[in-house]
Amino acid sequence: MRRRPVLTYPMVLCCCFFCGLAAGTVFVNCLEGALTAPDGLAQYAAGYGMARTAGRFSLWGYAELTAKQSRRLWMLTVRQRLSELALMVLVGQTPLAAGGFAALAFLAGCVFGLTLSVLTVARGVWGLPVFLVSLLPQWLCYVPVWLSLAEHAGEGQSVLRPRHWVFSAMLVAVGTFLEAYVNPFLLRF
Repeated sequence: MRRRPVLTYPMVLCCCFFCGLAAGTVFVNCLEGALTAPDGLAQYAAGYGMARTAGRFSLWGYAELTAKQSRRLWMLTVRQRLSELALMVLVGQTPLAAGGFAALAFLAGCVFGLTLSVLTVARGVWGLPVFLVSLLPQWLCYVPVWLSLAEHAGEGQSVLRPRHWVFSAMLVAVGTFLEAYVNPFLLRF
């Protein structure tokens, strides 16, 4: 009878993600004084994808974007997300792919924990709903890509299959469109 491993690779990824979530939350709690300043970290980090791609598109001004600003944000988001996809593919090609994706899961958890904590500090009890709306619907496209790449890396398989590449690029393109055009509409409410 074969023994099943105590800790499987998906469990390791989940543990790394939740450890990162805790680390991001602790980091924000240590900086709470800087977050409550008028132009503190809250203005910059509130919209995880929005603030990173175009610094002036923070969550507070994200819902009032004009068509030209949305188009610019979409182009910046496409470039950023395709760069992230290329990084994940490169990490997936190395002999340490499983550990690399564990590190990426930890970093993603840190960013999510930081963003959730910043929004909670800035918006109070409304921080969680704003956090969820700011992630949806684009992360419904990004998560399957990340999970499929992580699964291939965990199994030691190549992630450079043409069908996989096309499917991943299409999902990322749809996700960036949703992030730049649909998400501002959702955040108006």
